[in-house]
Amino acid sequence: MLRVPHLKRYRPGAENDIAPPSQEALSFSFKWFAALDAYHRYRIEGLEHVPRSGPGLIVSHHSYIVIDTMLLFRRIYLRDGRIPRSLTDHAMFKIPVIRDLFYTWGVLDGTPENGLRVLADGQLALVMPGGGLEWSRPSTQAQSLRWGEHRGYARLAIRAGVPIIPTACPSADHLYIVPFDAWKVAKTLEQWLGMHRIPPMPIGFGLGPLPFPVRLTQYVAPPILPDVSPEAADDEVAVKRLDDRVREAITELLHRRSPAGS
Repeated sequence: MLRVPHLKRYRPGAENDIAPPSQEALSFSFKWFAALDAYHRYRIEGLEHVPRSGPGLIVSHHSYIVIDTMLLFRRIYLRDGRIPRSLTDHAMFKIPVIRDLFYTWGVLDGTPENGLRVLADGQLALVMPGGGLEWSRPSTQAQSLRWGEHRGYARLAIRAGVPIIPTACPSADHLYIVPFDAWKVAKTLEQWLGMHRIPPMPIGFGLGPLPFPVRLTQYVAPPILPDVSPEAADDEVAVKRLDDRVREAITELLHRRSPAGS
């Protein structure tokens, strides 16, 4: 069996392990990310808004290939030696190789319980509320949010009593051309075939398998603090009010343009 240096082999239950990932494994992975950093001339405005210690919930839009998020993680790691713990769909841990990479990078199953545990441990967590719905957007919907009614992240922030740090990289939506809406295609197939939850499979075109050499500017907005007590996590009005504030902040970031026009 092929062995990849510093790649941890996934084991059942690893998606719930909140122990910080191996520093050695991260250092090895981030050496490869450094090439992407240079290729995309990556820069960040507002990194000071990401706390150097203590818990926080980073909330981002979901680009087609999340190179922007990986590069943000690398910069946080280089500055502070800490890595945000991504909360993702449980289905991702059923995919060979991907689950090994996720285990190596400390990605967690995106359950409310895991979110509360990792934040209570004083770590950073990251969520992309749009999930597969937003990931499968066509390029005609670039630089827009597609979150549907997904507000669980706001409920999590209220219950944990932690700040939300909004972030977005507008030009990340232009790394590949995505010609059709894979979410709509999947839903149509579900109806035709009478099947449940066919996963969307968006197809992107770049320079072959490589992304276009788009300059990436990451924007990080000031933290948004829940203005209610943890008990309000069960109050849908309070949850929606916080969600509205975050959506407004990230929408504003998605429409920013850097001085260089990236």
